[in-house]
Parts: sequence; C-alpha cells; structure tokens
Amino acid sequence: MPAADSYEWRTAPCPECADPAARLVPGDSDRADILLCTRCPAHGRLPYCDPAVIRARLPLGVVLAMCDGTLRIGIPAAPHGLNTYTRSVVTLATEHGLLPVWRPSVRRHRVILAAPGPEGAWGWMEVGARSGRILRATIYPHGCSASGIRAAGPRDVRQLVASLSVPGSVAGC
Repeated sequence: MPAADSYEWRTAPCPECADPAARLVPGDSDRADILLCTRCPAHGRLPYCDPAVIRARLPLGVVLAMCDGTLRIGIPAAPHGLNTYTRSVVTLATEHGLLPVWRPSVRRHRVILAAPGPEGAWGWMEVGARSGRILRATIYPHGCSASGIRAAGPRDVRQLVASLSVPGSVAGC
C-alpha cells in the first residue's frame, strides 16, 4: 500500500450498483484480477468487476489498494492550513460523489473534483494557500457534454456543489 499518511483511504465504490454499502472484495475465482461486489447480486447485475475498469473511472492521482480484504481508494490528502468552511465544502462534494484530488501550490491550491464515468460531474476549486479560503470554482455538472458553471467566493461555491445531484438518485441518472 502506498504511503498511508499522504492519502485518505476510502472504500472503493462498485461501478455497477453505486450502492454506498457495496464493497469490492477478492472473488472466489482463481483469477487475482477479478473482484466481487458484495451487493450487486441483490441488484440483479453482474457480480464481477475488473480493477482496470474501476481504475479507468477514477481521476488522475487516485490510487487503489487492498486493505483488510476490501478494495480501497487512496485520495491525496488535503494540504495543511485549510479552514473549516473549505473542508466542509470538500466533504460536501465527496458526499455528492465527487472525488477530490489536491494539487498544492505556493500561491493557490487547486482541488480537482471528478465523479466516475464519462458523464459524471467534474471541475475544480481554487483555494488560497495562505488563507485556506475558497476563491472560485468551475463545475461541469454533466461531464464534457455541457457547459461549465462558475462560482466566485465560498458561499457561491458551496451552493454550486450543493446543487449537484447525488449519484444513484433519480436526478443523477
């Protein structure tokens, strides 16, 4: 497993069912490259997932590792000095299915936000390196097929992130 302190580890989502309770565990097959979703059979979908498919749907900078028999996603940890409000907006984006990938800098940190799949929402937020405040954001709520929405300032960015539909919901289909 890569350096544990430079990543935040989360359970990898199943690309088939998008169920938050689903876990990807090693299958009972003799192939090491096949994983079994613990919830997909209940949803009537194929139970097997190839890690290459999961990897292809994740943003650049995210790593995969097995931990305690479950596939985990390692997301680069947030830089130091972020204020509580900025952390809450990034947490809100995560709850809406976006994976944050931090790109620290001396003047402005940039966090890339991306949902799995080609039609998933994606975008970025800029955060002041000294203040830890959100400066602005651009989000493409329907992937590359739609125009982006811009927001300036912490409150506008929070409202933009909150307006995104959660994967698996009727609005997110």
